[in-house]
Amino acid sequence: MLLMAGYTAFAQNTFTVDAPRVVGQDEIFRVVFTANGEIESFTNPQVTGAEILAGPSPSRMQSTQIINGQRSERLEISYTFILRPTGEGVAKIGAATATIGGKSYSTNELSIEVVKGESQQSGNQQQQGVAGGNAQAQQRTSTGEVSSKDVFLKLSFSKNKVVKGEPIIATLKLYTRVPIAGFEDIKFPVFNGFWSQEIETPQNINFGGENVDNQIYNSAVLRRYMLLPQQTGDLAVKPAEMICQVQVRSSYSGGRSIFDDFFDSGYQVVKKRVSSAESTIKVSPLPAGAPASFGQGVGNFSLKVDLSRDSVKAHEAGSLIVTVEGSGNLNLIEAPKVELPADFELYDVKTSNNYSYGNNGIQGSKTFEYPFIPRSEGVFEVPPVEYSYYDIKSGKYVTLKSLPVEIKVAKGDGQVTSGSLVQGISKQAVANLGEDIRYIQQGGAGLVGKGKFFVGSLGFFIALALVAAVYAALYFALQKRARLKGDVVRTRNRKANKVAKKRLKLAEQYMQQNLRAPFYEEMHKALLGYISDKLAIQFADMQRDTIMETMQAKGVSQANIADFMQILEDCEMARYSMGGGAGEMSAQYEKAISVISNLEGEL
Repeated sequence: MLLMAGYTAFAQNTFTVDAPRVVGQDEIFRVVFTANGEIESFTNPQVTGAEILAGPSPSRMQSTQIINGQRSERLEISYTFILRPTGEGVAKIGAATATIGGKSYSTNELSIEVVKGESQQSGNQQQQGVAGGNAQAQQRTSTGEVSSKDVFLKLSFSKNKVVKGEPIIATLKLYTRVPIAGFEDIKFPVFNGFWSQEIETPQNINFGGENVDNQIYNSAVLRRYMLLPQQTGDLAVKPAEMICQVQVRSSYSGGRSIFDDFFDSGYQVVKKRVSSAESTIKVSPLPAGAPASFGQGVGNFSLKVDLSRDSVKAHEAGSLIVTVEGSGNLNLIEAPKVELPADFELYDVKTSNNYSYGNNGIQGSKTFEYPFIPRSEGVFEVPPVEYSYYDIKSGKYVTLKSLPVEIKVAKGDGQVTSGSLVQGISKQAVANLGEDIRYIQQGGAGLVGKGKFFVGSLGFFIALALVAAVYAALYFALQKRARLKGDVVRTRNRKANKVAKKRLKLAEQYMQQNLRAPFYEEMHKALLGYISDKLAIQFADMQRDTIMETMQAKGVSQANIADFMQILEDCEMARYSMGGGAGEMSAQYEKAISVISNLEGEL
């Protein structure tokens, strides 16, 4: 890998510099300054820690491209310097300046590490194979022997001691001093006890110089992972393994012709099995005394609460939007608890994600939408929403609290819907009927003549009729609500298979793209969502024992129960590991379809 630094004013004009990151003290190396436009003037950089053997040597490359009848031309001007270090330490390449199109551009200064050791091939030479090697290394392996110091794997972690849920970055790198022709029998590390996600997987393996124990190696990142520990204790990571096909020269003793060199007949491939060292991550439990509003968040977050719209009408739907933003284990945090006024009906929360994977964890936001329907007009207030998380830096729980939210509910269309009572009578009004004293009548006192009683009077019968009307309306409203609730349950049951098929279709797309973690996450959602809809179990109550007991009560056979629980457990475990491949995912996918089909015949 080469260092690249430069300044770009516009997309059409750039000025950059390329140089190796590390060199041997006896190594001759190149520094190349490149512009993609005509250079009108060029100022040489100041160089310390190295001597200039040649340069600047200019070169010019011009190309023409025609796409869909559109002609475009590209011009690239380069100035190349050949340098040699003057000793161990750091060689510094100052900024070079160029004028392009009447504007001045400058590169950044570079620092190149100079180490005592064997010299390696230049960057261009390294790219001729999968990985380059130096002449001495090739002579050392001319007998077919490749030592563990010539090529090895290293699995490093950003942290080795964390708390449960704290993000970790794991990096798998290959180091070599010999030419690599290819790889086989690759086994990537397995992270049991962790939620894991592969990140920044390179399409091509790019090698660059790196100093290891004062020796120059060609190194390349093979995989990077985001890890979130889900268990506590000393969690062992299974090492990565592979077989490297090392290209070495065959033994010879002179007399080789130019034809031998041309046809590369003097090389052979030696297989070398390498593996990373066994690793252990120490995971401590979160401190005791977590607040009631703790949502399993570990990191650093902020809270925002808003409405989907400023005002709603009675009997019309609205939403309370709660957004948790920051960095940490965003994907695993739970929905905060919200309280709505008594006249509001609250429905299942909807979750959406907008985050990416960075060095500090999962960065971005997670949004929770709480749909509601107000049943009466007026101005209502949603109490402050609280959300607590564990702050890694301070080592303490932090509680975030929003401001109260005011909801203005206008008069609706007058239709009585699910959860409403008689027009003009709220739920709270009906609740107050049980109180000893409800209203205080205002006005002057009056006397009732002897023999005149309220019971049996016209007023008595009018009051009795009103009370009967209230109770009748209440009865019918509750009956309607029960029917609607039953309709919702029946609708969920009827559409369960259709919804599961949609999720499985998305899982199949992830499988075709070889995206392991999203595949098993979608499989897990499809299975849980299907059984939740079929058995009318709230998602919050989806515990293993509850699922099994409800399935038994519905008359599901023991074999189908066992198959369902097994694939659910397999998907759950697979989300936290990196084992298996496309074949495993395909088998689990087919098994999920079979299990759902069998359950559909019994539920």
